[in-house]
Formats: sequence, C-alpha cells, structure tokens
Amino acid sequence: MSLSGSTAEDNAKTNDIGLMNNNIQGPEPTRENPGGVFPQVGSQPAEPGSMPGSGAPDHHGDVRGVFGNPQMFSDTFGHLSSAFTDAINKIKDESGSGLGSVAKTLIDKLENMRGEVDGWRQGKGLEEVEEAGGERNESVERAEGDGGGLYAD
Repeated sequence: MSLSGSTAEDNAKTNDIGLMNNNIQGPEPTRENPGGVFPQVGSQPAEPGSMPGSGAPDHHGDVRGVFGNPQMFSDTFGHLSSAFTDAINKIKDESGSGLGSVAKTLIDKLENMRGEVDGWRQGKGLEEVEEAGGERNESVERAEGDGGGLYAD
C-alpha cells in the first residue's frame, strides 16, 4: 500500500470497484446539494417509532413508553411504589395488638398493587393492551397544546 497518496491502487484490492457507478440518477447539483447526492429510498415506509416523523412506536403494553422522559417515569413510579410500602408499614406499625382479617387483606391488596407497579418499572407490559395486540398508531390520541414534555416525539 502506497502512503504517497497515489490513486494507482488496484480497485480489487481497495474494493472501490463496488463504489464506481456510471449510472448516476440523482438530483442536479445545487448550492445546498453541490454533489447531487440523494438518499437511497425503499418502497416501504419506516417502521413506526424508528425515526422522527414515523409515528408512535408500538410499546406492546410497556408502561415506560407512555413517558417521553425516562427519568420522569422512574421518579413517578418509584414514588408510587414507595407510597405503597409506606402504607403497608404504617398498617403493620399501627396494629400493635395484632393484624385482623381486614388489615391482612388490605396489606395483601397493597402488596399486589406495589408488585404490579414494580413490574411496570421493570418493563412488564399491561396485559389488557398486550392481549389486544399492542398499541397501534391509529389508537394513539395526539397531544393538544405544546405536545408534551421535554422528550416529546
């Protein structure tokens, strides 16, 4: 390989032969596009959510996709999970003489709710949405006003 900048390299050696194309079919060169470059376009549209402007992705019931800001999701559902834990602990603390059937049932329900919230935090989807086939683009209601938070589509 020559380091002198010579272009006398064999095309087969540098694989430039695959880049050579005499059938140029692009736009005429302009001031904004002096090389007349054009993107390779396929006949299929981009998958929803794969790039800006392609629509909302199908989150398959994953609650994390509802929030554009992942930190907002983490904070919100972290506080919710902690609130369930606080409620459970307060019920146990206030029942110094023992837990009756109402208290035990209430604790079980709160633990189930906390478990469901923690599942969402770990990426477990909503069963109702998953059973319906996921979230479809046509079922997404567009935001009104400023369009949402910091990381809005």
